[in-house]
Amino acid sequence: MESNSSLLAELKKLTRDLASHKIELEQARGYLQCILQNSTDMIFATDVDGILLSFSKGGEKVLGYSWEEVAGRRINDFAEDPVSFGHFMASSQEEGSAVALDVHFQHKEGKTIHCHASLMSLTNREGQRVGTVGVCRDITLWKKLQDDLIQVDRLAEIGRIAAGVAHEINNPLAVINEASGWAGEVVGDARGLSSDDRRELEESIEKISAHTRRCSNITHKLLDFARDSATTKREFDIHEVLKETIDFLTPELKHTSIEIDFNFAGGPLSVNSDPRLLEQVFVNFITNAIHAVLEKGGGERRIEIRTIKTNSEAEISVKDNGVGIPEEAQAKIFDLFYTTKPPGKGTGLGLSICQNIVRKLEGDISFESKAGVGSTFTVRIPIS
Repeated sequence: MESNSSLLAELKKLTRDLASHKIELEQARGYLQCILQNSTDMIFATDVDGILLSFSKGGEKVLGYSWEEVAGRRINDFAEDPVSFGHFMASSQEEGSAVALDVHFQHKEGKTIHCHASLMSLTNREGQRVGTVGVCRDITLWKKLQDDLIQVDRLAEIGRIAAGVAHEINNPLAVINEASGWAGEVVGDARGLSSDDRRELEESIEKISAHTRRCSNITHKLLDFARDSATTKREFDIHEVLKETIDFLTPELKHTSIEIDFNFAGGPLSVNSDPRLLEQVFVNFITNAIHAVLEKGGGERRIEIRTIKTNSEAEISVKDNGVGIPEEAQAKIFDLFYTTKPPGKGTGLGLSICQNIVRKLEGDISFESKAGVGSTFTVRIPIS
């Protein structure tokens, strides 16, 4: 009887321990499920052959596939380079774990996803390998930022070199200008020249002087454009700055059929602001308008520059009939490094910098756009 009682007590104790372990197991399973459901990282588990056995919600967001679409498939199938990823998997199996700084996966939509990946080999109690667990963090945005910063550094260096070249060009331009003035005096005093020869020489010298002055203006504008962007306010006519901006962009407009329409408010429109920084904003707006109109092609190509004076503000708008901005992109156009232009055509810095400049000048920027119809960008700044 005592033996039966002892066995019964032991059985009850084992039952309690088993129930406790079951609760702990359920809790551990719940924690694991919570991690898989809420982690933004791509977490997956495979068998020894690389077949997916589990796939986190973060993985669904990273690659764009649902669990139903990946279940039963090899994780290698989603790598951009399956062979290279296969070697990475084999390395984790041999060493027990492996870390790769950059692994490329293929999104469902076809784009490349850059991930920082860690793999761990799973073993059972007998020490036999039964599968692999992987944790992959999406670093695509970080990689893009890194590439954009390299591009920005390149652009900054180009700007520094361009400013140096402009400064150096000014010296020979000054000599040419002086020489053309002296040549004009010589021609005026020369004897024995026929009226036709004298007129032809005077016209040639005037052309040299005019183009020299034009080159000098361009280099000075380039130097002004490249200088420090500290705000220096003064009173000026915004119409003059807009006309100078178009002059600055003449080389870009020269070989196009784009018509520039000035629709200015009557008389001077005086503001107390920084003309150099505003010119930078207008250069960006008009350059974007030129690209949008040329990209659309065909038909009438037109850019309208309009000014309106209110009681407290000057409103300047640049309107084009170009390709417009897609609706899905409109919420992001002022984001740093965001661009709708193809690779190599834009840095995504222009509109973000323009927004910061206008805010610094106590103004604001707004826009309206419709894909296939065109865009209008408007700046409002306090009047004098």
